Amino acid sequence: MATGGGTLLSDQERNPPAAPISLEFPSYVPPRSESPLSDRHLKALCKDLSSIRRPSDLQDSHLAHLNINFEQDVSLATLVPDNDFASRPFLYDADLTAMLNELEVDNEDAYREILRLPPLEGRKKPRLAYSRNFFASLEDMSRYWDDSKDQYYEIEAKDAEDQATKPTLPGSSIRTEPRSQSEDTGMKDLARSSQPPVGNDHDAVTSVSNPSPDTETVQLPTRPKLKQVYKGHRLGNGEQMNPGTRVAAVRNLLKMAVHRFNCRDYEVNPRERLRIRNINLASTYYNFCVAKTPTDMKLARARMVEGPLFGVHSRNEVRFKSRDGLLNPSSDFVGEKYDLFREVAGMLMLAQQRAREDRKLSEEPNEHQWWAIKPRWGGGTTKWGQLAHEVYEDDDPGWSPEERRLQMEKRAKQEEERKKAEAASLADLNNLKPEDLMSQSASGSERPKKKKKSGENGGNSNDKAEYRDGRRLMYTQPIRRKWYQEWMKVRPNASTWDEKIIYKRIGMRDRENGGDGWDTIYMISAANHHACILRLSVHEDYLEWLDTGKTRQVQGPRPHGNTTKQEHMLYVSRSQWYDFFDVQQRQELLVGIWRILCWLNRDGIPPEEYEKMAQLKGEQDRHDGDHEMKM
Repeated sequence: MATGGGTLLSDQERNPPAAPISLEFPSYVPPRSESPLSDRHLKALCKDLSSIRRPSDLQDSHLAHLNINFEQDVSLATLVPDNDFASRPFLYDADLTAMLNELEVDNEDAYREILRLPPLEGRKKPRLAYSRNFFASLEDMSRYWDDSKDQYYEIEAKDAEDQATKPTLPGSSIRTEPRSQSEDTGMKDLARSSQPPVGNDHDAVTSVSNPSPDTETVQLPTRPKLKQVYKGHRLGNGEQMNPGTRVAAVRNLLKMAVHRFNCRDYEVNPRERLRIRNINLASTYYNFCVAKTPTDMKLARARMVEGPLFGVHSRNEVRFKSRDGLLNPSSDFVGEKYDLFREVAGMLMLAQQRAREDRKLSEEPNEHQWWAIKPRWGGGTTKWGQLAHEVYEDDDPGWSPEERRLQMEKRAKQEEERKKAEAASLADLNNLKPEDLMSQSASGSERPKKKKKSGENGGNSNDKAEYRDGRRLMYTQPIRRKWYQEWMKVRPNASTWDEKIIYKRIGMRDRENGGDGWDTIYMISAANHHACILRLSVHEDYLEWLDTGKTRQVQGPRPHGNTTKQEHMLYVSRSQWYDFFDVQQRQELLVGIWRILCWLNRDGIPPEEYEKMAQLKGEQDRHDGDHEMKM
């Protein structure tokens, strides 16, 4: 961030921001359980989940119901079950090299380029073609997390007002409030009384004579007023950062890679939830997903997407084990158990959405259900306060007997006056003469006066009255009547399926093409200024069990790749946490994302790209062989 004079904010003295917050990552490993996928098991799971009222209510037993096999710090090469993408070169490797070169730019050089500041002396201006938006988000994130340039020191305050208005760091004992006049007077009297008499030889104390009109008083030297200031990069700490900054950083890093594979980021339907039989878990979500752009140009122009391929989950919290170190004790805190539950639930949401391939919207409530045909409230009689515009006005329970009598007399009088007015107008019409008619036609060219609204200038609102069976109904405003009419309409629940997504299991082989029923789900999970990659292996029988409580096949160990897995288990793997500020770590993260994109889109890549990758691998092997011979 630069000021109006073109200088960096980090070069200016200012009040110290909040102390930097220490890094903390969730590391909870759930207890392992291998309960069979039965209807009884699902009922127990739904009962326990429905009892959760707050994040702290989640216990080990809830996660044990899901049969999670969890691994941490898994290498990126093992996250993709394909040896072709275990190491470089990959598909479109030349583009990956260009992106990695941009991510190698020093953070300070990239920030100055983003802020349109000249490069540092002796350095060249970096070229940011793919990574400009990523470094813009990273610069915003550094204002709260990068404490490498923090400098705290004290300077002499200019005046007492400046000292009083500018705070110091927590724990400082320096006084910042100006002393009052009475305190100053007391301090001066104390200084005078503490002086030794004249002739006392004491080098450490200034000697003064007894006060007299002709003698000047020598005052003690006062201590300069100090204030603490700060120079550095930060404006606050990680707790104060907008959570959208973290989401933007992950999104912009993904955009560098996904467009090369004809994919794009896609916002999730806010109604999407993880559904376990008849329970929608409202607190489970993921921020956005990556989906594939259709090859059909009509669908692409309509902003349709296919997928989803994988999702992105970014946390708002910065503490997962305790609230220690938080500025605000009421800040978001869910604990690491619930944090893992959200991650697993988000990946199960992705698996359920991918499993909608070739399915139609069925089992959804519609207008032919019994509750849509029957009248509301079972067709019972109208009660006071339910249908206000169908209640007779003289049945108002708020009227006392005397008020009802007065109202009836008032209405009878108004009705009698109305009849007299009608009779008088009819008599005038019968007594009209031809010259009166001619005068009325001549005055017809005059501009008609605006009709007064009922109720103005003493007018009454009898024109709005409605009658049924000779009795007047209570008056209801038109907007309220419209609300009631809308309330009377019975509509089915809105579908949670997104109309813009063509649900497909991209990257999964069906059984006809050698598939084994296992789907691999990936998620980018972000916390602090880091991100990791999660992988979930889930069998289609497990998803069927979540929907219906039943399984289609007999459970048992089945081969999956080079390992044997059981379909009643969820196999979850997490990579290490990669720091966005570290050049090497963000390059490794991008390579991992590129590897996943290559594997998921392996069936839609042109054959010539595979030939180019094989040629590059052959050249790499020959180069490595020549190097070993020289060694």
